[in-house]
Amino acid sequence: MKALRPVDLGRTVGISPSLVRTYEQVGFLPAADRSPTGYRRYTDVHVEALRVARCLIAGYGWQRALQVMRAVHAGDSAAALAVADACHAELHRQRAQIDETLRTIERISRTQTRVPRVTAGRVVRIGAAAQLAGVRPSALRFWEEQGLLQPTRDGTTRSRYYDHEQMQRVQIVALLRAAGYRFDGIRSVLDDLATSRPAQALAALEQRRRSVQRASQQTMHATSALHGYLQHSVELDQPVGVGDHLTT
Repeated sequence: MKALRPVDLGRTVGISPSLVRTYEQVGFLPAADRSPTGYRRYTDVHVEALRVARCLIAGYGWQRALQVMRAVHAGDSAAALAVADACHAELHRQRAQIDETLRTIERISRTQTRVPRVTAGRVVRIGAAAQLAGVRPSALRFWEEQGLLQPTRDGTTRSRYYDHEQMQRVQIVALLRAAGYRFDGIRSVLDDLATSRPAQALAALEQRRRSVQRASQQTMHATSALHGYLQHSVELDQPVGVGDHLTT
């Protein structure tokens, strides 16, 4: 194959020559040979590396895609596959979290979050509230600092008291934290439930689940491209070294 210039290689995927050079400098591409005058000379190996790199970026994200390509070019297929495994595991974790949260919100909506022994008009102190929720009192204090709870405070002792409404929030937060939800997500759920909008919370989670599904398909495509690239590297009996030339 005729040697390609950065502009020629860039045209294969629609990127600029400067971005091609950047890809080589950081390690997305193996090092290019140089002409006697110092210009880069790319080959079909670089065309394939660029195609795979773009696919990995779409499926894994920039940072992980770069880790994979650097590992492949260094001949460390185990490290490359470990990154791919981590990407799939993260998507699995997100999908499981969303499914668990959907079940939690549906259960909360269906049962109206009945809290045992804390009826309307009654209050409990922080120790009893934590015991009912199955968490430590320190967790309730931390959730309060995050703005998720607003217990009443005794004017003299500053003791915390949780009424029926606050215990509902305690239970919801405990359920969502157990499902691995972050505080910004919990706030959104609490806001929707407080304004009688559980359907909106469910719709948002369904949308998030569809987003994860799309990401999973992209990641699967990226892993397929990685498999092909690893096979190609084996056939060539290399690793190809990461570029270390930083000039034209």
